[in-house]
Amino acid sequence: MIATSSLICIVLALGATLAVQTPKEPAKSRSNPPTLESSLLRAPDRSAEWNAWLQSLPADERKGGEYLLTYMPVSDLKHLKVSYLSSALELAYHARTTLPWGKRIPLDVFLDSVLPYSSVTEPRQSMRAEFQQKYLPLVASSKTPGEAALAVNRSLFKDYKVTYNTRRLRTDQSPPETIAQGMATCTGLSVMLVDALRAVGVPSRLAGIHSWPGRGGNHTWVEVWDKGTWHFVGAAEPDDAGLDHAWFGDEAGRAIAAKPENSIWAATYRDDGTYFPMVWAPEARVPAVNVTKRYNKRLLDLSPRLMVEVKKGGERVIADVIAYNAATGDRCLIGKSKGPQADINLHLAAPVTKGGEYLVTTEYAGQSATAIAKVDQDTVVRIDLDNPSAGGIEAVLADRFSGDTGKAEAARKLIEKLPFDEATARAAWTAFRSAPDAELKKEFDAKTVSTPDRTSPYLWRTVGTKPEHGWGLVIAMHGGGNAPKQVNDGEWKYMFRGYYKDHAEAGGYVYLALRAPNDTWNGFYDDAICPLIERLILQFVKFADVDPSRVYACGASHGGYGAYVIGPKIPYRFAAVHPAASAATDGETEGVNLRNLRFTWAVGENDKDYGRIDRCRAFEKQWEDWRKEYGGFDGGLEVVPGHGHLINDFEANKTAEFLKFTRNATPSRVIWVQTDTVLHRFYWLESLAPKPKGRIDANIAKNTITLKTSDQGEIALWLSPSLVDLKKPVVVIRDGKRTAFRLKPSLQTYADGLAETGDPALTAPVRVVVK
Repeated sequence: MIATSSLICIVLALGATLAVQTPKEPAKSRSNPPTLESSLLRAPDRSAEWNAWLQSLPADERKGGEYLLTYMPVSDLKHLKVSYLSSALELAYHARTTLPWGKRIPLDVFLDSVLPYSSVTEPRQSMRAEFQQKYLPLVASSKTPGEAALAVNRSLFKDYKVTYNTRRLRTDQSPPETIAQGMATCTGLSVMLVDALRAVGVPSRLAGIHSWPGRGGNHTWVEVWDKGTWHFVGAAEPDDAGLDHAWFGDEAGRAIAAKPENSIWAATYRDDGTYFPMVWAPEARVPAVNVTKRYNKRLLDLSPRLMVEVKKGGERVIADVIAYNAATGDRCLIGKSKGPQADINLHLAAPVTKGGEYLVTTEYAGQSATAIAKVDQDTVVRIDLDNPSAGGIEAVLADRFSGDTGKAEAARKLIEKLPFDEATARAAWTAFRSAPDAELKKEFDAKTVSTPDRTSPYLWRTVGTKPEHGWGLVIAMHGGGNAPKQVNDGEWKYMFRGYYKDHAEAGGYVYLALRAPNDTWNGFYDDAICPLIERLILQFVKFADVDPSRVYACGASHGGYGAYVIGPKIPYRFAAVHPAASAATDGETEGVNLRNLRFTWAVGENDKDYGRIDRCRAFEKQWEDWRKEYGGFDGGLEVVPGHGHLINDFEANKTAEFLKFTRNATPSRVIWVQTDTVLHRFYWLESLAPKPKGRIDANIAKNTITLKTSDQGEIALWLSPSLVDLKKPVVVIRDGKRTAFRLKPSLQTYADGLAETGDPALTAPVRVVVK
């Protein structure tokens, strides 16, 4: 009679003896296989009870009972209830005699893969009675065990609402544990499927691998005996193509028979002296056979594979993925990464060339990330969107800035395919700062700065402690001018050692005294001086860890005239500018350009030579008018009572004052009156053909940009997320003409801007040309 009583649950402590964790060599059969008598001697207190049970069995079932006892794990032999084993035996023989193909199954296959009540180390909580009652009608018309196995695999997990999930309680769950949670990983799912298949007479067993060759990770699946041989199937992964079709098929074909940890093992009940190397229970002795060679026959392509996993919030997510060959820029993989319901060892993958480097880009819910990997064997690229990293992209970007034409061109092809985001922007800036520049470094080491037509030496020191984001940089310009070299050298050295006092409490900074490039009146204030200053700033950004948002210019007398010119020409480079004992220069000082810069100027009330005090007051009047008309214009005139040209005592502590300020590199309102044809950039504006007296008045209100221009050709706008919403179109109204632009942020554009400006705040991922 078939047992239909309530489920008997016995949880056993397995593995009473120490186990061999991973065999050192392929399995070998025992020379002295166990017998029934030797097996029962392992539990002498129960020997009589088990013998009595055998005698009570029908003659045609006694051989099955003897088989179970002969190879039974010692813990089961000591603790398993007779009624539990009796139920399993009766249900197995009932299925064998009920199904038309049942008796055609060879007896040795039946005994080892239908009759046993367990698979591996799971708690002894069989559901065979329930599964048989539920699924025997489902497979009654099946013509083969394989057909029956496919039918059960399609229904079982849906019926019990069980899915794959790594949050399950344990690896080797019993079917009741899996059903109670509604989840399991590959081992728990496989245990449940084997229990259900054996309940309906299908020979089945667990198979798996301890560690995939190269990339690691374990996996468990089910083998089904059909048509004279064993086939594989993924538990809860039915495939319409039938048996021997699963995502891990080719993967298993790469297993290595000679390496037990990289071999495919199939669990058996019969103990022949070799054991399944299980990750979750390394000391347990579960008999197994090495079946690797059967899987090796399937593999046709031995190329290593690039595999991708994307996580968010600690879980795998279905993200868009594209991968490229880093050497050629050719796309080698496109698709979606696997989500939380897919097996943890299943990845989006593609075969690639061994030894190649590959760039992986991902996007999920508006967030993107990238990584680079070299592939010598199967390699999983794991991307965590909660901790985005540019991965190896710095290397590609470093090639872009290397100065090597071949490397730079190859890098550009890849960078064109990369997404722009905070991580890749940081990577570009890091790569730019660390990229070699031998000529610039040679100048820095020599304490000089050079452009094609001039060279200026300088002296510098650090003051205070370096802040987290880098040193500030104070560029101080000396007096003198149209004087002998020794006079100007003396003024320069005085500017370095004594004109301004050090103020460590104001924040760590580099104090630099710049020597004029010549000994003429306009050494600091001709059209070519600004490229020299920009190159000087670049030196200290790259080689002295200066923060480009904290750069200051100041000067006295001859140097002050320089500040009056340099400040309005390139205000976007500075946090504050302060000329002293000097005045604005007609035709060179376009003060309206200073709207977004902290700008102060000092003069003695009795400094009347060259009309300095009067010109300073006239500039103050203009300053107030501009402030009323345009807003901005922080700063103003500082008149030093009772002083003439020398106001050194008043100026001595000025560094502490202007070191409080930080640059605004992306103001929404910009006014640019050009004074030369040399400088093409001004904040986020670019003039493709600048002209003296050419003018641009630009204003951004949300995503509408208004341009009022005169004597200008094409204008480019460098647009960053701090200026506009890059996800929305931008409307540009130039002199009344309206044009709409759809924006496409590009890391390539951002990198091009970095190469041009050397400043992350002056580049942007979008460049729009307005005709």
